[in-house]
Amino acid sequence: MKQTAEQVWNTCGYVRLSREDGDKDESNSITGQKDLIRDYLSHCPELRECGIKVDDGYTGSNFDRPAFQEMMAEVKAGKINCIVVKDLSRFGRNHLGVGEYLEQLFPFLGVRFIAINDHYDSLHSNVESDELVIPFKNLINEAYCRDTSVKTRSQLEIKRQRGDFIGSFAVFGYRKDPADHHRLLVDDYAADVVRDIFKWKLEGVSAGDIADRLTKDGIPTPLDYKRSQGMRYSTRFRVKEESVWSAGMVLRILKNPVYIGVLEQGRVTTPSYKVKRLVTKPREEWAIVENCHEPIIDRYDFESVQKVLALDTRTSVSGKAVELFSGMVCCGECGSSMIRKTVPSGKKRYVYYICAAHKNEKTCSAHSLRIEALDEIVLTALKKHIRDVIDLSDLLEMTDTARLQQASVKKLQERLAKKQEEIDRNQALLRSLYESLADGVIDREEYQGLKKTYSRRRAEAEEQAETIQGEIDQEMGSFSQNREWMEQFRKHQDITKLDRTIVVTLIERVMVYRDRRVEIVYRWHNEFRWLMDLLLQAQGLLLGREAV
Repeated sequence: MKQTAEQVWNTCGYVRLSREDGDKDESNSITGQKDLIRDYLSHCPELRECGIKVDDGYTGSNFDRPAFQEMMAEVKAGKINCIVVKDLSRFGRNHLGVGEYLEQLFPFLGVRFIAINDHYDSLHSNVESDELVIPFKNLINEAYCRDTSVKTRSQLEIKRQRGDFIGSFAVFGYRKDPADHHRLLVDDYAADVVRDIFKWKLEGVSAGDIADRLTKDGIPTPLDYKRSQGMRYSTRFRVKEESVWSAGMVLRILKNPVYIGVLEQGRVTTPSYKVKRLVTKPREEWAIVENCHEPIIDRYDFESVQKVLALDTRTSVSGKAVELFSGMVCCGECGSSMIRKTVPSGKKRYVYYICAAHKNEKTCSAHSLRIEALDEIVLTALKKHIRDVIDLSDLLEMTDTARLQQASVKKLQERLAKKQEEIDRNQALLRSLYESLADGVIDREEYQGLKKTYSRRRAEAEEQAETIQGEIDQEMGSFSQNREWMEQFRKHQDITKLDRTIVVTLIERVMVYRDRRVEIVYRWHNEFRWLMDLLLQAQGLLLGREAV
């Protein structure tokens, strides 16, 4: 690049800092880079400073940086013809991209480029040495960026797997522990809002109506609440200057397992350190850790809400909440949903549940049930089932725990004993093989084949025995946890009237048959049957001992 000695260069300094690239040295700070560039310009009178562009927090692996793009716009407009950086790594860590700028674009635009600490000045460059040294330095800078990216990703993954919270901002309802920013603490005000949201949803209020209620009550949105706490928080979900609650905000809260103490992290990633486009990872690759922090919502209430969200829960005629059995009644004959139908009769209106398959396609028999009758049947049956669950719970409390645990693992222990017999049998066969070989009963080829077969069978039996032993240990350890659900029924032992919360919490589905018979499938029905069988087995063990 040939220029006259008297030329004055309109010079722009460029400064970049990114923790993501491992820029942690004090010398790489924004202030440090600015001071170095201004000191250099003060000793070069031909360089007239036209400002310094700053990209704070932007990686050097690509050139999609606001200040850099602004600087290049001024270059193309003819306002700048010289760029000064601390070193080549501040300009960029993509060796192909940096090489394109230094070797093609800047010479074409007549731009002088200076990297102070690398002692590079395109006006006084040594072509032979620079063609070797500069590309090599760019490769080193990119390799450093790649190595830092790999280390950062692995460190973050380790933190995710051990249950450390690594988000920039705590989820609404929580705050970061001042003593440990990787730990979440309950934010009392926001947690009360979250509890109300879950409570209203269980009562049958739609997400849109919940949002309207929160807005009407003047409850700040998660975005506004964080900003009111002095946080510099922004979100891609905000569409208005004055944010208001929306159904989407409510649903994101209702579906987030963080409120039961579960951290789901690492759901998105980037293809590489150069490409910052977010890609959703398969669920099996997420870092999911339970019991990471204090829950705000009871696990059973959370599961009930997830069930509600999966149902067809259209709002009632009044528009305030869904109907009592909305989405839960199905035809016992064909499995289709039962839908509400209003039949006027004079000044009265009667409401029935009828089979949707019959109403729409006539593929099922015409049967229906009045809603008042269904309400009464379900209430009566639920009261009885609650009494049965409580009685079962009380009997289990009075029964010796050791005997119950013994009954629960009896079948597993029988399977384990059979596997041990199989192991011993194959071991005995292996021992007898050598004697058969020595006595000439079998030849060496037969000996090798049989030895391989018996060894394989023994190894398979040992592996299966180990699996069964693990199931026994798990059964013994989780025995008490299998009874926690019973408290959900005990809480409603004095019910006199059904409401939406009770129905979705305790009932799985209601089936109506053509003879108006109603079958109710309760939640945890498998656990109930298992504990009933377990109690009978325990009593059988006791009777057996007494007989002896």
